[in-house]
Amino acid sequence: MAKSLSSLGLSRIETDVYLYVSSNPETTAGQMTKNIKIARSKTYEALNKLTAMGLVSKISREDVSRYYSSGSSVLKGMYAKQMEDAKKSIDYISKLDVFVPSGTKVRLVEGIEGYRILKESFMAEMKGGSEVLIIGSPATLEAGLINYFERFHKKRMQKEMHLRIIYNADVTKERIGRALKWKNTRVRCLPKNNSPAWIEIYGDRALITLASDKMITIAITDKSISTSFRHYFEILWKSTKKPKVKR
Repeated sequence: MAKSLSSLGLSRIETDVYLYVSSNPETTAGQMTKNIKIARSKTYEALNKLTAMGLVSKISREDVSRYYSSGSSVLKGMYAKQMEDAKKSIDYISKLDVFVPSGTKVRLVEGIEGYRILKESFMAEMKGGSEVLIIGSPATLEAGLINYFERFHKKRMQKEMHLRIIYNADVTKERIGRALKWKNTRVRCLPKNNSPAWIEIYGDRALITLASDKMITIAITDKSISTSFRHYFEILWKSTKKPKVKR
């Protein structure tokens, strides 16, 4: 397990913490420190990294932070390019998914890597022919993020997934023109908006991302919330026009 998970960039301590959290849902940092027998500072370092990667989620109960595995679907997204090598890890972690919180699930991650992992895991759960909705794609993005979007949409098209996207008003004609060439894709543009935040809707799941000084993404799994975002999207879609850009 340690060798397999190291392909994700996890150290031995981070692997030990992840496996302990997976098999001991709602555990605390103190319990991990005592049972794994590592320094408390190392426990928090490992938890911070695992949380940022989306592998571990945190809830607060009675002013105490408790941790649990985010589930095997996150691993599947991370192992998208190396599924064969990761099969043993996914099977192992799936058996340890003993805690499923009731009601709405919310996760928060920082950075491009955390965002990419969540996005890939959400797409992995979507079926061919389903539709992704995006509200407010901003103009200013890091080059690495734009390159990732190109790869993501290539996989989306291979999976025969549809996309409707509403770009911000200040997005370049070049980006809009590329999107118009994508298969199963329809595009609209907002008349006035240059917000660095955007919303993505994947079935009963939604991503809310802010790309400002640092990138922060909130992932929500809740049917009523995603339905509300979907209604909001349809209102915006009907009120916007097709971009005047040649394909």
